[in-house]
Amino acid sequence: MLLRSFIKKYRSKKFYAQFIIEGDLCFDIGANVGKKSKLFLSLGAKVIAFEPQSSCDESLKKLKNEYPSFTYYPIAVGAENEEKELFLANHSEVATLSTAFIDYFSGDEIQWTAKETVIVKKLETLIDTYGLPNYCKIDVEGYEFEILSHLKCKIPMLEFEFTGGFITETIKIITLLDQRNARFNYILNEHLKLQLKEWCTGEEMKSIIQKLPIKRLHGNIFVKSYATT
Repeated sequence: MLLRSFIKKYRSKKFYAQFIIEGDLCFDIGANVGKKSKLFLSLGAKVIAFEPQSSCDESLKKLKNEYPSFTYYPIAVGAENEEKELFLANHSEVATLSTAFIDYFSGDEIQWTAKETVIVKKLETLIDTYGLPNYCKIDVEGYEFEILSHLKCKIPMLEFEFTGGFITETIKIITLLDQRNARFNYILNEHLKLQLKEWCTGEEMKSIIQKLPIKRLHGNIFVKSYATT
């Protein structure tokens, strides 16, 4: 069991070392209890995490005590600087600001039974306050487009979640980011291996995503943005 855990950590670090080097500033948006933040920190990154759920506060405080280069803020990220209702489920990983996400995924395994009012900040506001991240991970359960649709600056490396029920929103995000001289790749079902040997254009990425089976589809898209010359 210990060997299996060691191998998993090693593979995770090896995968993300492709994108993150020591001293990089990383944003972890939708940090939950900080598993991805801890991985970034293990690579020597400075991490700023954003997680609005009060139930995750204790875990993130422990991580802050363990790593001096880790900071977190109990806020959500969205389309406007405002207050909104965050819908809480029986699994903390699927708390969301999106009512459409709730409508699509409600079932026997997942129920949203509570909510809490949270502070929401635009990604652009966070960048103005804390600096431009080298790497930005976004995992916000159906609210990714609202965050990225208001982004004006170019983040060198982005990672965002996609699911079968929100392919239309995923296509919108790819179209938006494709205007920034970007290249795309992706993983499926948390399996940390890039599906493409060569990074592709936005149009190619959209074609690939649209051909994937929607049922139980879950993955992460990675986006490299290059400075125009």
